[in-house]
Amino acid sequence: MKIRQLRIHNSRRFRKRPVNVLASVMTTLNLYFGIMSIFASIGQEFETAAIYILIGIIFDGLDGTVARLTKSTSEFGKELDSLADIVTFGVAPAVLLFTSYLPHATTLAVSERATSIVGKTGSYTAIVFVICAALRLARFNAYQAKRRDSFVGLPSPAAGGTLAAFVLFLQYFEPELATQEHGVLAYYALAPVSIVLALLMVSTVVYPKDQLKSFVVAPRHAFMSLATMAFVIGFVIHYAQAYSWSIVLFPLAMAYVIYGMCATAYVRYRRRRRAGRSARALTMTGQSGAEGGDAVPLKKAEPR
Repeated sequence: MKIRQLRIHNSRRFRKRPVNVLASVMTTLNLYFGIMSIFASIGQEFETAAIYILIGIIFDGLDGTVARLTKSTSEFGKELDSLADIVTFGVAPAVLLFTSYLPHATTLAVSERATSIVGKTGSYTAIVFVICAALRLARFNAYQAKRRDSFVGLPSPAAGGTLAAFVLFLQYFEPELATQEHGVLAYYALAPVSIVLALLMVSTVVYPKDQLKSFVVAPRHAFMSLATMAFVIGFVIHYAQAYSWSIVLFPLAMAYVIYGMCATAYVRYRRRRRAGRSARALTMTGQSGAEGGDAVPLKKAEPR
């Protein structure tokens, strides 16, 4: 009972903590121009990359100004600002320095396809994925670092690992992806999967944390768990050796992603069902009470 009250208290504290949306938008724009600077450096547009970093400095100053003017600072804003700064003022200048010192024959030249609809779609999904990862990490550091039972939102390592496994999965079935040529499967699936993973990182879908550890380290039904794990390990290793690890890793990663979605949907369904039953029970109790109050008591027959 005390644990349940503590969880309710923590959830209420989480809801009451303020988040300055306007300042966070400025920080997100700072992160956006940092990512654009990295893309420009890869495309040998060094002047543009440097300008993007300078624009990021402007938005980095604006987020602090907005927070001071509105007199509302939050732990989430501080964490997001730190994550954006490491990209815009750490990674982006490093990539600019690295690419500018490369010889012209070995520079990472970008083809004309980068300006096509395919290239723009890839850049858009990449930016969305990085921004959602930063938002997810900031939320975790500010509000959920002490939470031990579960993750709220898909963890960023799981999202990044699933995306990497999906690329390997596509390369197995469409080898032309290694030569920067999209096949039918990659063309229609890579961007949607990236967007779904990005949205799951900032969602309220609950993923297991300690439950997964207890299942592996100290399960309730040890023999059945061991038999299940042995079957899965044998199945995975067999198909990995017979075909390739590329077709094994992605289904395993997606199993974790889908498990969290299904478990969250099931828990919410049960909560709504319980709430509906409680509401119907209260309604029935109120009606019976009202009927009992309106009823006229019968008079006892007088003795003759």
